[in-house]
Amino acid sequence: MPRFRITYDRGNCVAAGACAAVDDVHFAINAKDGKADLVGGREVKPGIFELEVDSDELARHAESVCPAAVISVKKISD
Repeated sequence: MPRFRITYDRGNCVAAGACAAVDDVHFAINAKDGKADLVGGREVKPGIFELEVDSDELARHAESVCPAAVISVKKISD
């Protein structure tokens, strides 16, 4: 089964909320600053979060609607 890695640059998020609107499984709006949080993600560098998932469908939709282009989804295994 393929695996995918979502990488999210929260530091450069513009708080548009589009990601959470189309993918509420992986993204949730933080009430304190209006930016999205990557649900279950871990911070790998300051402001950069990653999460490995089995399906990329929702995350790729979030990636495509993000006006700041701070979300990327990459296949990491087959």
